[in-house]
Amino acid sequence: MPYVLPLTHPVLETVGVTVRLSGLTILDDVSIGVPRGSVTGLIGPNGAGKTTVFNVMTGFLAPDEGMVRYEGRRLKHVRTHRLTSMGIARTLQGVGLFPALTVEENVMLGGSSHVRSGIVADALAMPWADAGQRRLRERAREVMEEFGVLEDAQRRPSELPYPVQKRVALARALVSDPKVILLDEPAGGIDSGDMADLARIISSWVPQRTVLLVEHHMELVMNVCDLIWVLDAGKVIAGGSPELVRNDPAVIAAYLGEEDAH
Repeated sequence: MPYVLPLTHPVLETVGVTVRLSGLTILDDVSIGVPRGSVTGLIGPNGAGKTTVFNVMTGFLAPDEGMVRYEGRRLKHVRTHRLTSMGIARTLQGVGLFPALTVEENVMLGGSSHVRSGIVADALAMPWADAGQRRLRERAREVMEEFGVLEDAQRRPSELPYPVQKRVALARALVSDPKVILLDEPAGGIDSGDMADLARIISSWVPQRTVLLVEHHMELVMNVCDLIWVLDAGKVIAGGSPELVRNDPAVIAAYLGEEDAH
């Protein structure tokens, strides 16, 4: 039987999601929910299927069985380019920035579905097509200032240290003012000082926003999450508060198994 933790009206959820690739079951009857106005963690050993859950939720991958619900309604044939207009933003593992664009242009891309004129045309110094593009630039500058990267607005990502690139990626996710933010390993490659700052930033988003966080750094997860789901080998093996999850025998066994493998 799959692990089930009852939740009241989650803003985003998977219901019985199964994904098979090349004859292998990557996700097996996965049902998880993300309460509104919370920070929810999704953790598990390497290869547990965490990023696959993100890919299903955001339309990168269609499940073989089950479904995704957003604000109580089933998402059918979701297209990744529609996520912004739906109020959903996602970051990728690493940073996923476009090297040929400036920091400002990269951040503006996060809200480009809200305007009629294209960011590429703007990058080529073409005339303004509508007032929406100007508003987007103003919003991008506000968010860049919030993340401490406004002074780098005209630089290319390759000119910046990796932790600063991470901030630019977060700014891009926030520029559309999303209701739900999916963060895929935001702490990867940053030091403890930046980790503490990241925890502060994530915590500041709720309850106005809802966050689903995939992360390997347990200190960050335990510090910022209200609810944690645990995957192992494509199945949900635990769910609950950080304290409950930390002491769950199945979770301890899963992580000890990962350590033994190394």
